[in-house]
This record gives sequence, structure tokens and C-alpha cells, in this order.
Amino acid sequence: MRNNFIKSLIVVMCLCAFGVQAADKLKMELQSDGMYIDNVNVEILQRIYDDFGYTDFVTNDRAIPSIFLESMPEDFDKIKNKNIRNRLFIRIMAPLVLKVNEEIILERGKVIKLKQDVEEKGKLSPEQKKELEALAKKYDVFTRMEGKERSDILIRGLLLKVDQIAPALLIAAAVAESNWGTAYEVKQGNALYKLKDWFTNKGIKPLGEDDDSYRIRAYPNLLSAIRDYALKLNSDVNFQHMWVARAQLRDHNQTLKGRTTVNGMVLGSPLENYAGLLNYILTFYDLVNIDETHLKNVSFAED
Repeated sequence: MRNNFIKSLIVVMCLCAFGVQAADKLKMELQSDGMYIDNVNVEILQRIYDDFGYTDFVTNDRAIPSIFLESMPEDFDKIKNKNIRNRLFIRIMAPLVLKVNEEIILERGKVIKLKQDVEEKGKLSPEQKKELEALAKKYDVFTRMEGKERSDILIRGLLLKVDQIAPALLIAAAVAESNWGTAYEVKQGNALYKLKDWFTNKGIKPLGEDDDSYRIRAYPNLLSAIRDYALKLNSDVNFQHMWVARAQLRDHNQTLKGRTTVNGMVLGSPLENYAGLLNYILTFYDLVNIDETHLKNVSFAED
């Protein structure tokens, strides 16, 4: 029988609901798109991964199980072996970044449908115009033109911006910004990329800094942090070189990979030689393998 450890955990969690004290903080929920887990420690997470055969981020079938952590394991920063810790961090991140990319592709599909309707019908319905304007606002696409010309310009700009980001690149950036998920800001508010909000008291106050003019953006879960960073990469003009490189790969039906878009990250962080640092992480840990993976469903199937 597969998933014996998972099933035993469910029994324990049910007992907890009736007052039996064991694994009382662990949360697991199997939804239509995958399993969501929170308040887990490293040992239990490793056993869950093992139960689904997720022993490494490099898999024979290039399929990553849809297991989504809400936050980093409570004792993650206590792992002494850095290699074990780092590879576990990659395994945690892989399904999350793949899910965010799936969401982006669904949004891109909406833009493509709007483009097709403009070409076939010559105009958009009021509802479609509202949808187009909302997407343009989200991705910071702007024009003063009106009518069909406005729709054409907005759609063209959105097709350049609303597209996948190499999964390896999203992971490498999280590695660099969060020190492999061990940073104070990650524990305080899932701030994997330490995005800043200026002139506010809302968020995480940076440690050891006299500058009180900004806060680190906090998130309810890791997925929200990755979504926000992906939106930054897809909307901020500083990453225009990445958009162009990505579009060229798409035009030639080539796989989007971190190494081919990493140079577009030159202005992505105040860290010195940021693009070079990301390229080193991509290479040393063979993260480019993740660029060719996809999510697979998880279930409690029996042999």
C-alpha cells in the first residue's frame, strides 16, 4: 500500500481534533490542484516526500508532485548539513514555482483569446474591455490611445509581459535573497525575495538598519511571495531584456531556461554582480533541470 505514512498522519491529526496530543500543529489539505501543508517539521516533510517518491528535484519522468508548503518547516534553519538543507529547499520551491507558472500561462491564455476576438470581430465586448484594462493595470501596460488601436497596443504589451519565468531563475533568486530560506524575513513573513515597500509601517522591519523609511513585504504563504515576485519580473521595466529574450525563445519554439534569461536580471537586486551570482547557483546545483519539469497530481492510491 502506497502513502502509508501519509495515512497514518491523517489518523493522528484526527485524534488531535478529539483532544489527543500528537502532531497537533500539522495542517494538511488535499485540494483539487495538490496537497497543501503547513506547520510541518523537517523530519515529517522528508517522510511525506519519500512517501510520494519525491527524493530529489531531478526526476526520471521530469514530474514534480504537487505538494505545496505554506511556509518553511519550523526547524529548517536547524539543519546542520548545508547540502541536505539546500537540496531540500530546492525541493520545497520546485512545485511552488511550477504552480505560479501554470497560473501565469492561464492568464496569458486570456490575453491570447482577447487578441483572437479583436482580429476576428474587430472589437471587444464591454466585459472584455474591462478584463483587458484590468490586466493592463496589473502588468503596468499603458497607452493614451483609444478604440481598437488602444486594444491592439495593450494586447501587444501584455503578450510580451504575461509569460512564464524560468522556474530555475525563480528558485535561484530565492536562494540569493533569502540565504536558502533561512533569513529572518522568511520566518517572520514568508519574504523569500525581500521586496520593499517605502514610507510605511506595514511589513517586516529590517534588522540592523538605521533606515526606517521602508519595510520588507510580508505574505500569508510562500506561494503569495513567489506570485508577487513573478509579477515584479513581468511588469517592471528593469526586466525588459528578460522579456525580449523570452519572446525570442518562444518565437523559435525553444524551452525557456534560466541560463538564457539570467542576464536580464542585472538590475534585479542591490546584491553585487547579481546576474553572475544567479548563474553560479543555476550551474552549481543543476537547476536548469527544473526548467523542463512539470507538476503531477498526488493521491492516496493503493498498489
